[in-house]
Amino acid sequence: MKDTHLNLFLALTGATIMSETPVLGHITVSNATQNYAGSLAQDVQGYLAGLPAGDEQKALDALFPGIQTNDFFQFAKADDEAFLTEADGSDIRLQGASFKRVQYKGTTVTAATQQKGLTMRVDHKTLPKIGGVIVPGWENRFAAALKNRLLRVDRARGILVLDAASTTGGSKTWDGTTNPDGDLRAMVQLTRVANGQMPTHCILGNAAQQKRCDSYEAPARVNHSMQNHASYSMEELAAYLNVGKVVLEAGIKQTLKGATKTDVMGLLAYSYTSNDSPLMDDPSNIRRAWSPVKGGGEYAVAIQEMSVYTDITVWHESLFFTPYTAGIRKIVPA
Repeated sequence: MKDTHLNLFLALTGATIMSETPVLGHITVSNATQNYAGSLAQDVQGYLAGLPAGDEQKALDALFPGIQTNDFFQFAKADDEAFLTEADGSDIRLQGASFKRVQYKGTTVTAATQQKGLTMRVDHKTLPKIGGVIVPGWENRFAAALKNRLLRVDRARGILVLDAASTTGGSKTWDGTTNPDGDLRAMVQLTRVANGQMPTHCILGNAAQQKRCDSYEAPARVNHSMQNHASYSMEELAAYLNVGKVVLEAGIKQTLKGATKTDVMGLLAYSYTSNDSPLMDDPSNIRRAWSPVKGGGEYAVAIQEMSVYTDITVWHESLFFTPYTAGIRKIVPA
């Protein structure tokens, strides 16, 4: 993992780099020397694979649909030419002439998924026992917790990638005299024009959604025709904005134990396109590639059991990338 990616990973998860040997009760960034395998790891791997998609997985998939790739893969970096249209009749072939010759000059880029993982050292003294024997199945609980933590950090990472590639529409005042949904609709249209298609996503940070509702519930709006906007579901808002879906990003992150919890996104709104198409030249703004790990799934588990403690590692390989940045729009409600 590159230093820049590792530093971001540490900041988002609150994990720490320690020695190759984890410390009791601490979550550390895992490395290759800790990726042990065994029959118990396979059992827990099967447990994770059999779990229904939880809230963290659903939240990540809603924002950034995953596409399966090899660990090294190629994609087309678009050059704003997917919607070229002849306006001079040059597509009409004259007798004896050839058809007009055109070409797309998009760049093919080679990329690689990144290994991301965490290791937890569990002291056997902390585990429930019956007759001095540890109650089985406890490994599943810790492995599921590690997976959820990795899902949370990937969601936050994806939003950072999206923000870095976005074009801001500036600050927008949302109060009892303005029309927040009009601002969102205008943002969606800017994405449509720049991208050449209606965006698949509009996402609202939790603070932005609260400010939007406060604006429409203001006393000045009583008996006003727009007052009902405050009670719109995300599906109703998507229909009003004419966008594929509206996602409320209400996630919380905490970078260190005891630190203040903050919104993953907060007072922001974005519009963009992200499809789950496997096509290399899909014109999405942002994509999430994942490659199978040991066992063929999206997540792998490794377990090293000692006499008084056990190390559990969960890891996966994925990468966020931006094939086409035109049309990623952001507004900052104020």
